[in-house]
Amino acid sequence: MAHNRINIILKKQYSRLIKFKKNNINQLRGNTDYKKFVIISRSRTGSTLLMALLNNHSEVICEGELFKNLNGLSCKIIWQNFFNKKPKIIKQVGFKLFYYHPFENDKQVWEFIKKEKDITIIHLVRNNLLRSFTSQKIGEKTKQWTENKNRPHEIDLLSKKIKLNYKDCLNTFEKIKRYEEITREDFKSFNFIEVSYEDLNSNRDEELNKIFNKLGLFNEKVGTVMKKQNPESLQVLIENFEELKIKFKNSKWEYLFDEG
Repeated sequence: MAHNRINIILKKQYSRLIKFKKNNINQLRGNTDYKKFVIISRSRTGSTLLMALLNNHSEVICEGELFKNLNGLSCKIIWQNFFNKKPKIIKQVGFKLFYYHPFENDKQVWEFIKKEKDITIIHLVRNNLLRSFTSQKIGEKTKQWTENKNRPHEIDLLSKKIKLNYKDCLNTFEKIKRYEEITREDFKSFNFIEVSYEDLNSNRDEELNKIFNKLGLFNEKVGTVMKKQNPESLQVLIENFEELKIKFKNSKWEYLFDEG
């Protein structure tokens, strides 16, 4: 056990050293001639998948939720620290931002984005709001948010099964739709592209090429070891699926309960 702890500590120290050296090399030899982009989305839409795919393009750097928790820093400092010099090969630098980030009162990152008139907005949505909400609740229950082909979690179905509250579902559906509409309106004059989780999964290369074209990049074949976490049907994952289906019958959300 002690030997394992030492190995973990050494790996972390090595990782910090590599990051330190890389940052210093970038400051000496890098440039800031790249363009900027941001993935605007919400949780459980495949944003981590898209980030991983973009990062595998040789001319892209894409980070995660930089502005989720500010950890005592201001949005301005985080923005300036991130958009510093990058390797000369890099043409596009971006990050992902959820509708409701940051969680702190400092929301200035949204002002910075709107001032960058040549920034590209990648709006990532998930058409099946029920499956997205289900995925969120399963994640909260299992504490597992990603799945790797090489290191599967192998969580059994019983551990994933959940029960959903009708009002929680309704409020979530309405809230997400409002977020989506606000984003489309706020960034309609920007270099804007909307991508759905469903299309990204069914026509991955085609959708990625659309994004690369929007970013002004050449089409490059990219991949990832990430895999879908909850491939089971909603009828199987949601214990009270039939009850919810009846309650949402004849509503504008009825279509969410038909995966056929």
